[in-house]
Amino acid sequence: MENLENTTMINHVIDLGSNKSIRIWETLPKINTKKRKNTIIIVSSFTKKMDHFSGLAEYLSNNGFHIIRYDSLHHVGLSSGNINEFTMTAGKNNLLTIINWLKTRGINQLGLFAASLSARIAYEIAASIKLSFLVTAVGVINLRDTLKRALKCDYLQLAIEDLPKSFNFEGHNFEAKSFVVDCLNNKWDTLESTKNKLNNLDIPFIIFTANNDNWVKESEVIELIDNIHSDRCKIYSLIGGSHNLGANLVVLRNFYQSITKAAIVADHGSVDIDINIDINEPQFETLTTVTVNERRLKNKIESEMLSIV
Repeated sequence: MENLENTTMINHVIDLGSNKSIRIWETLPKINTKKRKNTIIIVSSFTKKMDHFSGLAEYLSNNGFHIIRYDSLHHVGLSSGNINEFTMTAGKNNLLTIINWLKTRGINQLGLFAASLSARIAYEIAASIKLSFLVTAVGVINLRDTLKRALKCDYLQLAIEDLPKSFNFEGHNFEAKSFVVDCLNNKWDTLESTKNKLNNLDIPFIIFTANNDNWVKESEVIELIDNIHSDRCKIYSLIGGSHNLGANLVVLRNFYQSITKAAIVADHGSVDIDINIDINEPQFETLTTVTVNERRLKNKIESEMLSIV
């Protein structure tokens, strides 16, 4: 492992054998902050790398949380494989690998944050593993409908032989047949399948929607929550936000503040967010420095990886 100069972030690599590895970034709680009970795993959104969540990691660590981020196998980022091989089940297996790795280090009290498509992966496992809490933002709950909106075509209703060779999403191509077959065979695709995975969830569960999100229907989010047997779940709205929570700095800051407050109350076993709760906000200059340093490290690692190939 390797410390990133001038930060509290540590770079780890899990060697899986067969020339495969997962890259993990660990951000320690800031000195002189109140230490929280739980470590939080941040699951990067689809086509996003873990450095895209440097700001959120900084907010959370500034408020006493120990943070774990990682890049999935067969995805964009610093781990092995190419995004054209990505499937939802591969994403799930990556998350379980991270959780098991943390357990080998004696880290068992875990909260989970996921956004967009990665939230659907979190929903798949949240009720079947030991988590302290779950927080999601603009989380996909009806994968087929979201893909239809994002890709402008309902590919999951096509016969396998009629699928294109690949899908293009935000400039990235991923193999259509493997993705669709996995979705259908493992029941990732419908709202009902998501509801079935979460109906017995009994941990603090906070969902953030965005009132301008064109990819996730708030009515379906409400239906999902109503189906959960526990009363330890609650919906909040990020006003002015779209599915892209980084679209402007005002929405982005609100996102960072809201997730931090949600994590603090969930760490105490609650889902009731007090808007007046005090949080330690990092200075803008600090966020900029951390972001620049992380991208320098990412570029350095990518260069080293290319030199090995």
